[in-house]
Amino acid sequence: MGSKQISGRWALIFGLAAVVVVAIITGVVVWHVTRTQQAEETEETPPSSRDVNTVGDVELLIQKTMLMKIRHNGALTGEIYMGFDRSDVRHDECNTGSDVCVSWERDRKLEIYKTGNDKVTCYNVTWEAVNCVSQELKDCVDLSRGHWYGGFEDYHQYWPMNEIQQEMAPYVATDSYAKKYGGVLERYFLSSTGLGIFIDSNIPLHLSFNEKNSNRMCMSAKFERSPYINIDNKPPRLSYTVCQADNIRVVHDYMSEKYIARPEGVPDRRLFRSPIWSTWAMYKKDINQTQVLQLAKDIVDNGFSHSQLEIDDDWTTFYGDMDFTTDKFPDARGMISQLNQDGFRVTIWLHPFFNIDSRAFYEAAELGYLVRAPERKLPALTSWWRGLLSGTLDVTNPYAVDWYVNKTNFLKDTYNISSFKFDAGEVAWLPYIYSVNKTYLNPNEYTRKWVDLAYRTDPDVRHQEVRVGAGSQNVPIFVRMLDKDSVWDSNNGLKTLIPCALTMGLIGYPFILPDMIGGNAYDNSSGLEARNYPDEELFIRWMQLNTFLPSLQFSVVPWVYNNDTVVEITRYFAELHENYTSTFVQLAEDSVRTGEPIIRPIWWIAPQDEAALTIDSEYLLGNDLLVAPVLEKGATSRDVYLPEGTWFDELRKQQVEGGQWYRNYTAELHELPYFTRTAT
Repeated sequence: MGSKQISGRWALIFGLAAVVVVAIITGVVVWHVTRTQQAEETEETPPSSRDVNTVGDVELLIQKTMLMKIRHNGALTGEIYMGFDRSDVRHDECNTGSDVCVSWERDRKLEIYKTGNDKVTCYNVTWEAVNCVSQELKDCVDLSRGHWYGGFEDYHQYWPMNEIQQEMAPYVATDSYAKKYGGVLERYFLSSTGLGIFIDSNIPLHLSFNEKNSNRMCMSAKFERSPYINIDNKPPRLSYTVCQADNIRVVHDYMSEKYIARPEGVPDRRLFRSPIWSTWAMYKKDINQTQVLQLAKDIVDNGFSHSQLEIDDDWTTFYGDMDFTTDKFPDARGMISQLNQDGFRVTIWLHPFFNIDSRAFYEAAELGYLVRAPERKLPALTSWWRGLLSGTLDVTNPYAVDWYVNKTNFLKDTYNISSFKFDAGEVAWLPYIYSVNKTYLNPNEYTRKWVDLAYRTDPDVRHQEVRVGAGSQNVPIFVRMLDKDSVWDSNNGLKTLIPCALTMGLIGYPFILPDMIGGNAYDNSSGLEARNYPDEELFIRWMQLNTFLPSLQFSVVPWVYNNDTVVEITRYFAELHENYTSTFVQLAEDSVRTGEPIIRPIWWIAPQDEAALTIDSEYLLGNDLLVAPVLEKGATSRDVYLPEGTWFDELRKQQVEGGQWYRNYTAELHELPYFTRTAT
């Protein structure tokens, strides 16, 4: 049908909906274009032929507000509200070979392509602004029709994620501790209805999630002064793919293979077996040579194994100078030699910042290796948690990266440092306005290149760690959760660990380092310097939850409580973790081949089980070991859900049947409920 211009008068008279039906074996997509306030009453109203444009098997009525409805086997599984409000603008069909193509004169163009296979149907949706560079393109996904997962690291990390609230903001690696989008994120979201959404990485994406309890996830493409830089001075584009399948597992398997890179190897096997011991929570920045040697002695004397001992903040004279301060470490070389003789590998804390009082700041600035002020050679200063005025390494500059890596080689050669803990790397720590050696449309490229730099410092053994991930799933190193608080609840506390591990696994990061057992001992009054250790009960329950996660990291040490029982319980579960080393390593190797996470949600083996879709306090190690730790203060029992199958109760040493709840399952303070599946 030829193009038409629908007046506002006709819209008011008819109040019609545009319906586009793409009928396929596995699903149906229906497009409605109607006034928002009339959506419900026009649902069943058939479109008038004079108001419909036909392109192949697609019908499109242009009126005021567009609504994309996604159906599967007759059921409505998703809705996307398309942010277009220009009924007075001329619209025409355009011939580009797509399944749907409509353009609005001097405003925008919409194209939709259908793709997929015999199990999954996908729709590639692309809006292109054609008016000016300041245009905004925005579509909003209705969150009310399913349970949602994926996306990003979050302060509360609810699971499913429907309760999370994030206001519209640039979707870049930021700071979950500040209750913004976290440092580990992907443009990938999944619904329990079998719906998946992947948003193009090369668009200036701003995102809101359930803002003000709206039950919508809004995707906006727009250029502003920061952080997205309009390199080509072109109008924005909003592009994403919506896929539909029978269930969440089928759509995830398809989309993760298509859109998420798999790790290119496995990190150091020792990190899967024995704990990392960090100085941070116990000593904070007051760490010194005597304390490091004492910590190592205490680890051995209390009968614990170790993968490495990590010297955290602060071991330098000035932040940015990558050498030991002799005030706190008078004989760093001798200290590390002694630790090596005692069987310890030693790693140290690094970051991309150079405070202005450091020698390295001036060296890097003179060489042009720091992030610069716009159109100038001077460094663009920023602030971070250890400095108000600091330069930041320009990781887009290969010479700057070589310079930094050479400084890490100096630490290896001079002191026998074996690897590194890399902190920061989020886009949020960059200056608001800046220039770099190579500008990318997506500023998350900075985060990705920081991870690449980290990998270069230890490419063979691979026992370094980072705390960020943005398009860096291919890098085979451990990714640490951001600092957790030593509390029980979902305010960045114990209850966020399982949802965070599950989220990181779903978006392609299987090698999860769940931060410090017991949290970071922060409090509201003393901030970073606090040593507000968790109570004994919280510490033990935290240890139990961590037992079957891929790696353990201690910083609050169990003997700080002067209670032999705490030490004995902790040692028991650390040894239990070691007993499953071969399982961790096998699953890690599997992730290289399949992309599957090591830690999996219960719905992974029961994708249509409502209980499995919503439980946030249990997890799977692989497909056959279910862990159900106690997460409530003072509790000595919990309800345990087992999905279909036959399971062996490892705590009670008996066989039990799945597909049901076991109410008030007893778990005393020294006990961790876990179950092995023996038959499906």
